[in-house]
Amino acid sequence: MISNYTIAVCDILGFSDLVKRRPLNTVVNSCVGWLRKSLYHSINKNDFPDDVPSLNELQNNRILGLAWFSDTILIYTLEDTDKALTELLQCLSWLLFETIIDGTTHLRCGISYGEVWIDPTNSLFVGQPIIDAYQLEENQIWSGGALTSQAVERIPTSMRYYRYADWPIVQYKVPLKKGMKLDTLAIDWTIGLHPTPFELQWSENSAEPTADDWLNSPDVCEKWQNTREFHDTICRFCNPLKKQK
Repeated sequence: MISNYTIAVCDILGFSDLVKRRPLNTVVNSCVGWLRKSLYHSINKNDFPDDVPSLNELQNNRILGLAWFSDTILIYTLEDTDKALTELLQCLSWLLFETIIDGTTHLRCGISYGEVWIDPTNSLFVGQPIIDAYQLEENQIWSGGALTSQAVERIPTSMRYYRYADWPIVQYKVPLKKGMKLDTLAIDWTIGLHPTPFELQWSENSAEPTADDWLNSPDVCEKWQNTREFHDTICRFCNPLKKQK
């Protein structure tokens, strides 16, 4: 039906390379399987599941809807209410935190708002907000999530400029392609409990990308660097100066 929705378009970063580099069984059962568990945990905010949930289980939520197309995940509010909006933002915060801190797959999300035709029974999702969210997602250079101007306008004014536990958003200059930055609201995934001080590691064997890494995969290195910079700048646990006064 046609209605106003807040829409999050999430891309699994490096999915093509993941499929190329690893056995298909590993990709499906380990990488995607773990992501589905994290999705279920983040949507429902209950215990982390032992078994990989089915798509029906992921979609069986009364507040948030979900669709999955290859390496793209669509999460959206079922009703245009502040409660549904906070549930979506919290879901994205949990999901980004878990995939960045402990996951085998990383995500990048664009969030927009407006009139969309959604018919999940017939897998029909059409509307400008989906396009806007996709374009913003694709243009970001990090693992994280940012809001379009329409999505920012949907946030209650009183919640845009201060940091509240129920509204995991923060004003930030989001890194974009071609050296651009977008001053907007970003998803604050740093509020999850983690060791402090926390250092985002490049790999199990290296704290930082090597010179060869920068030579062979500069875009991946830049995404990692920008993700770490967001944490180091924003995190209230690791950076006491960022605690809400």
